[in-house]
Amino acid sequence: MTIIMQVEKKCAICGEINNYIELRSTNAFGSPDLDTRPPEMRRSTIYLWAQTCQNCGYVSHDISKKIPKSEEVIHSNIYKEQLDSSNFPKLANSFLCYSMILENIEEYTEAGWACLHAAWVCDDSGYSEAAKVSRKKAFILFMRAKEKGEKIAEQLGADEAIIVDLLRRAGEFEKALKFAEEGLKNKPEKIIETTLNFQIKLINKRDTSCYTIDDAIGDII
Repeated sequence: MTIIMQVEKKCAICGEINNYIELRSTNAFGSPDLDTRPPEMRRSTIYLWAQTCQNCGYVSHDISKKIPKSEEVIHSNIYKEQLDSSNFPKLANSFLCYSMILENIEEYTEAGWACLHAAWVCDDSGYSEAAKVSRKKAFILFMRAKEKGEKIAEQLGADEAIIVDLLRRAGEFEKALKFAEEGLKNKPEKIIETTLNFQIKLINKRDTSCYTIDDAIGDII
């Protein structure tokens, strides 16, 4: 069961008070996508993962908490253009703006995840090109995170598995193949190895579709 609640919150930047819907609990049944997107019911709660101030445009997972140096970002033209862009769904714009705020303080891993969440929204809304753009942004940010020694995921080889799916679904097949092969060289645990081998098959077919972990396992069995 998913439980949501309406709460009154004050924007940490401009002080505007508005009502927001917050997720209190949910569950997930089934197989996640290859890029870790959860199954239902959590899957449908994505609209609750970012809060946007309707007055100043500040975006955060919690609008009442201030992210350092966020004012300099939200007042920039590039931020305002993204927030109002007609090339992306409204919720995707919020996630991409949230990513900009996090990138500004070098929180590259979380910024990358925000871009990936934007891609999921674009997928659901049929914005295929916008989804590709969002995934390419996520890839750049995840690479910056890895340059800093950060991990995207905890399991050995999981970083490469997520990056491979980003690149494959964005149509960057040669790059995706390179990361898949690198991930296999690290001798990851069986489930990661299985998904990487499945990804290589998809890459060779030039397939950019969405698949689940169960799809990968079923392909091997």
